Amino acid sequence: MFEELLKIYETKVEEIEKSRKEAEAMLLLISAIEKISSDFNSKQSDVELLGRLIDQVDRLSKEVSDLKSQLRARQGRPMPIQETSSSDGKALDNHARSLIDIMEERPGRYTTSELVEMLGLNKTTVISVMKRAHELDPIHVKMTQGKRRKLYLSYVSEGEVQTTEGAPSESSDSDRQRLELMAMT
Repeated sequence: MFEELLKIYETKVEEIEKSRKEAEAMLLLISAIEKISSDFNSKQSDVELLGRLIDQVDRLSKEVSDLKSQLRARQGRPMPIQETSSSDGKALDNHARSLIDIMEERPGRYTTSELVEMLGLNKTTVISVMKRAHELDPIHVKMTQGKRRKLYLSYVSEGEVQTTEGAPSESSDSDRQRLELMAMT
């Protein structure tokens, strides 16, 4: 009987030992899963943080490229100082001269919106500056109006002015002669 009790006791001990090992294995498995989960969550938050940082860098690079293009347009020229006193005409003249200088360096056809970006002024002021630039240098600065009342400003270099002066002067001479003949009759 003692042997039977010993066998029962040994089987019970084996079962308890087996349960204890299973419990330890389960605890190790649970702790490993928790560690994997926390690592995954930290990596997920790292990925989200990295995504936000990439978005910020992208936005900042666009802003930097915009600023670079504005600086290139101004060619390192300081903005004309706007005077707040009664000399608003001087500020407009300064802006117009700066615009003429910019256009002289890079001749071409500019829209109002392009000039707004280049000069950093509002649209109404840019239109006034365009008109003033045309008044200051009508030989080189040409203002035209396109579709939907869109304004264009272009700079004509010296060589182009001389080639275009020949043809209009001949036609203007013939126009004057016609007008004189019409006035005589």
